[in-house]
Amino acid sequence: MSTELIAILGVGVTIVGVILNGQRSQRADIKDLRKETQAEFKATRKEIGGLRERMAHLEGLIEGLREAITGRRVAEDPGEYAAD
Repeated sequence: MSTELIAILGVGVTIVGVILNGQRSQRADIKDLRKETQAEFKATRKEIGGLRERMAHLEGLIEGLREAITGRRVAEDPGEYAAD
């Protein structure tokens, strides 16, 4: 083999090594990012669940206030009161 060919092969092997090492570190970074993202999604789901509970409570309070103001249940047929 000529010296030039050996040098070219050496450079090629070095480049392949650098590329493989970079891919390995990218995989590790992606794995870490996935873990962080999953943790954030889990926390967000928990917060949304809490907000839904609070919203349901507020809806109940608003419904009670509406009943107190109108003197009737909103879900009832308005025809019952129209005849009075």
